[in-house]
Amino acid sequence: MKNVIPLVVSVILGLAAVFVVSKTLFDRDETKDEEKISIITAARDIPADEELTEGSLTYRNVPKSVLPHGALLWKNVAMIYGQRAQHSIMRNDYILMSDIQLKVSLGDCSKEGEWTIPITFSDPALIKMLKPNDEIGIISTYVSRKAEPISGLQENGSIIPPSIQESEKRETSVLLPCVRVIGIANSNGSFREPGGSSGTIFVSLPPQQAMIVIAAQREAELYPVLRKRNDSSALNRKEIGVVNEKTFEGIRKGLQSAELPSTPIENTR
Repeated sequence: MKNVIPLVVSVILGLAAVFVVSKTLFDRDETKDEEKISIITAARDIPADEELTEGSLTYRNVPKSVLPHGALLWKNVAMIYGQRAQHSIMRNDYILMSDIQLKVSLGDCSKEGEWTIPITFSDPALIKMLKPNDEIGIISTYVSRKAEPISGLQENGSIIPPSIQESEKRETSVLLPCVRVIGIANSNGSFREPGGSSGTIFVSLPPQQAMIVIAAQREAELYPVLRKRNDSSALNRKEIGVVNEKTFEGIRKGLQSAELPSTPIENTR
């Protein structure tokens, strides 16, 4: 009986080993044909505050499904050279965004063929909560003023002297349905930190759109709306429509006028 127990244990351990090896081989076969992505790794031990150079960085190909969160891609390694390590990094470790002290300029964040411009909003409340790489839409309220000459006869038959009557119309519509924030103006001169109090952000746009936004800041009031990142809905500005006098006429149509009682209800005091 004593000899049976070790035999049973050996069989169980053997089956467990076979299971582990089989699972490993199965996982390898499953990821064999999966798309690989090159990420940046440490070529050697890197002390804290050391400048990252070509000799200190290398790459490793990993399956897309197991890509580490926040890992930096090898195709962007040129932007990492010259930065400093936030803390010590062991050899073969993935290089994460949190591992480095970024010293990038505003121009480095611009896309090729685009212009980076500042946008100042009428209400800075949301800007204080934004972070770089957030996506926003930009709403514009445009005020059009029109001067019309008036003349005619009064009820008593006297002639109204010619004069100019000015009218004002407001229209609110989507200026840009989606744009990525690449920087936020701060009093300390930084643009990659959240919490800007100036109400100004930086965005990268194609030249024509950049000119339109610059002109819109003089002609209209601009307001930001926060979007979920990578949300593909509501990208056609014309489909969203415009809010104008007709909008509010439709809201009020069929409603009865509300009246305030002379004596307020007791529980509202």
